[in-house]
Amino acid sequence: MIRRERLESINDKARLPRSVQAVYLRPLRRKAEFGLPVCDLQLRSYSVRNVEFFADFAVRAAYYLNLPVSGPVPLPRIVERWTVPRSNFVHKKSQENFERITLRRLVQIKDGNPQVVQTWLAFLRKHAFYGVGMKANVWEHESLGILQSLPCFVFDFVRHVTNHIVVTDVAANMDSTLPEVEKSLQPYLSQFGHRQDATSCDSISDILDNERFVVSRKPSSFSFRRWSSCQTPRSPCFAKTIFSGIQPTGVPHLGNYLGALREWVKLQDDASDGTRLYFSIVDLHALTVPQESAQLRQWRKEALATLVAAGLDPDRSTIFYQSSVSAHAELFWILCTVASMGYLSRMTQWKSKLQLPEDTTLDTSEARSKLRLGLFSYPVLQAADILVHRFVITTFTPAKRVMSLKEPTLKMSKSHVDERSRILLTDSPGQIHKKLKAALTDSETTITYDPLRRPGVSNLLELLSHFEGRSCEELVLEFQSASLRALKENLAHKISNHLQPVREKYFSLMEDKTGYLEDISEKGARAARANAELTMTRVREAMGL
Repeated sequence: MIRRERLESINDKARLPRSVQAVYLRPLRRKAEFGLPVCDLQLRSYSVRNVEFFADFAVRAAYYLNLPVSGPVPLPRIVERWTVPRSNFVHKKSQENFERITLRRLVQIKDGNPQVVQTWLAFLRKHAFYGVGMKANVWEHESLGILQSLPCFVFDFVRHVTNHIVVTDVAANMDSTLPEVEKSLQPYLSQFGHRQDATSCDSISDILDNERFVVSRKPSSFSFRRWSSCQTPRSPCFAKTIFSGIQPTGVPHLGNYLGALREWVKLQDDASDGTRLYFSIVDLHALTVPQESAQLRQWRKEALATLVAAGLDPDRSTIFYQSSVSAHAELFWILCTVASMGYLSRMTQWKSKLQLPEDTTLDTSEARSKLRLGLFSYPVLQAADILVHRFVITTFTPAKRVMSLKEPTLKMSKSHVDERSRILLTDSPGQIHKKLKAALTDSETTITYDPLRRPGVSNLLELLSHFEGRSCEELVLEFQSASLRALKENLAHKISNHLQPVREKYFSLMEDKTGYLEDISEKGARAARANAELTMTRVREAMGL
């Protein structure tokens, strides 16, 4: 209070520089213990007053959330200059020069809890100041899993040592305990390179148990963060979780297969034993546009059969209908109570579904007459799908874009009026050959890869590269003396052979009368409900329900 009064008295006479004012108005800060960076927030503005005001606001918000913060640090300014002619007669007197300077500030969070950091960022987005842009880089730190690659007898050795050695003060007792450590190490280290049955611990539970050793049996000032004295088994929520979904809109086409289904199978095959896999047929999302009940019921079955036919293993992955897990809808409603209408109105999903311009707002009469609540809140249901299964992996490989055969500048879609624009997973070799034969190319006879100038030929090369596993440039060298017809026939042969087992298994599942698909969906729904209930229990407790 004394500092503020003194500052006001000085400002009555003359305005002090900002650096001097900062001495009096410096916000409270938490001190970082380890200095591990968690989040870098960059603020941008054309106004120095706006960017410094919001930087001060962000630092104060971090203090009240117990987040150690450093900054704001001034970053180099971005200066843009350009000249605009004021008339059609271009000469010196008709030119007007402009300059725009972007000011930047960096605020860094260290040693912060990732969930609290996300809360801090959400709070700043909610109270965003006009004329100030924000860009945040958030880091997540995980275990390197080094212990998993060690032989099991190393863990036996650690248990043996910890049962015989009492660590009270490492610095004081290092010399006295070294001979005892060497003596205990000898029978175990002698097995390196000689023991044939020394295998890695593949069980996740074994690894977690082995990582949690007792280092000290007496109170000590020396402690390890890696080795915990807790003997309780680690909570299963630390296991990695992968979730993805597909809308039931009929038999998937080649773009769905290459962009999603084949990637799901690859994720399933490459995932470790402790990874939980959830793949959902999101039929609740399909209700955001008008549907016929009989057709939607058939599409649900076709989507389930396609997932299994593509290679998803029901024993390894959890496959279920979204509507069979009520927690998705329950969490969706809870999120709706805190979701902002302003943010939802800026989403593009409802605008593209209604075929409205991207700059459309809720004030437009056409938008108000066409828009329904389900379509408007589509992103909230997407968030509920992910959050209900917790700790979902956030890094994925970019989805492969497969373009239309008739309009290669557009994505392949089932909504296109021309059926020859897409290849369905159920198409026969003859149908695939016929559609590729009619695929749009150009009048040039050579084969080159140029997506801008020759999108049709480039689309065929990209399709072939997905199945060959080679780059488009390598394929151009192979087909440099071939014709477009030869390229199309080769591509039709590759696609037909690749999709043949998928097509045969799909028809076999659709014709099955034993209820195999129903058993898969019910089994997956039970597992998904059990996992989602763990989240909903915590959500209800937090919300007071």
